[in-house]
Amino acid sequence: MTKKPKPSRGMPRSLLYAMIPGGFLLLVLIMVLAGQSRDEAEEEPATVVEQPTGAQN
Repeated sequence: MTKKPKPSRGMPRSLLYAMIPGGFLLLVLIMVLAGQSRDEAEEEPATVVEQPTGAQN
């Protein structure tokens, strides 16, 4: 009977290696969504308040 070696760290390396690309993709997704919401905010037309010409002193 051979014993399997236990990992010396808290998390197995294979899980850590799988989480690295997943975290990168999550970061890219957050950046893309933040950029889209920023573009939508810039597309709103600016409100222009016009004063009637007779109101000037």
